[in-house]
Amino acid sequence: MSTRAAAFPVFDPGGIAVKKTVTAVKVMMTEGMHDTVVITLLAQATDAPELQPGTPVSMQYGWNPLDIDWFYGYIDHVERNYHISIPKQSVYEDVVCLGASYALKDPFTGAWAQTQASSLAQQIASGYYLSSLTENDDYVWPQLSNPGSSAWSFLIQLANKNGYSLAVNQTLLRFVSVDAALRAYGPSMPLFKTRNTAARVVQQGITSFQAVTGESFTTPGASKAVRTIAGVNPLSGQIVGAINTGTETILGQDVVYPFFGQQVSDVVVNDQAHARSVLAGMAEYNRFNYKATATLTGMTVVKQGTPIVLNGIDSNNDGVWWVQEVVHQITSAGYYMDVCLGRDSKGDSGMRPVQTPAVAFSPRNPLSYAVKNAPPTKLVNNRWRAAYQSNVNIS
Repeated sequence: MSTRAAAFPVFDPGGIAVKKTVTAVKVMMTEGMHDTVVITLLAQATDAPELQPGTPVSMQYGWNPLDIDWFYGYIDHVERNYHISIPKQSVYEDVVCLGASYALKDPFTGAWAQTQASSLAQQIASGYYLSSLTENDDYVWPQLSNPGSSAWSFLIQLANKNGYSLAVNQTLLRFVSVDAALRAYGPSMPLFKTRNTAARVVQQGITSFQAVTGESFTTPGASKAVRTIAGVNPLSGQIVGAINTGTETILGQDVVYPFFGQQVSDVVVNDQAHARSVLAGMAEYNRFNYKATATLTGMTVVKQGTPIVLNGIDSNNDGVWWVQEVVHQITSAGYYMDVCLGRDSKGDSGMRPVQTPAVAFSPRNPLSYAVKNAPPTKLVNNRWRAAYQSNVNIS
């Protein structure tokens, strides 16, 4: 398909070489959500066979030919933008496509005992022919169950339990913690500069930046985890601090009855270890008290659940930010990104303790290597799947 600008993608719905006039493209990537692409066409019949729901779609996007990535997914629906003042030949249609995780909308039922969330994530990925990158040193939960919601909804629940980042790009499922990801990416994190630090105009990658600071601005719908537990001895009335003696006793079994100053969850726990894991997952899920939005120069390597570095704003906002959402915008004006960012401290330099030295983009650094060297994607029976099973575990 011929395009009018270097940044325009190649759109081939159904793989039948049907040429379309692409006006604009949005590639939206958010943690815990399906990758979504909105392709704006001009004066196309919405009932065309190649635009029907479920049609496989493969699309290239980025800066041609220097920075190109692929989107694999399926058409979910087509929206026509009608207005009485717009001539028929100028009516736009938005083709909304969901990524390869579209297949995870199927119902998924099961109950498990003494299992890790990461092992279930890997099991689901394999069942839907996806490769996986999981962190497998997470807590062994006494019981986990899914009464029949979708496999994707269940994965979101598991990620929230652990405070992990969940994403599916192409046919690679990532189920890892923020800390492990920050340690692993290291020097491979993309760097964006303002005019204050860029040596040349072409190196200016930050168009706008707006920070929201303060712990009162938490993620909508999120609740802070209880970080301290107190107890009372019913015999003496003395208030004491809950102490972990190393023995995993059932709550309420001894004379010290724990109580909580704030009710944050209706989860019933079996023992002290279970309670600590629930609170740790909640604390991790709600860790980003500092938020920001920014508009950056387009770069296909920037995806949800990855870190980037901003430079040239000020001492509080320079450094590492976690990408919670990115929208790749491709129009006739070029290619740029709108990002939603989070961090848990001001002036984060990105320094993290590393257990063993590792080199980015090598098998010694499995997360970075796996992200950049995921198995290729192929179409089998009208369903996207990884060309071969690759289940990488990190800890």
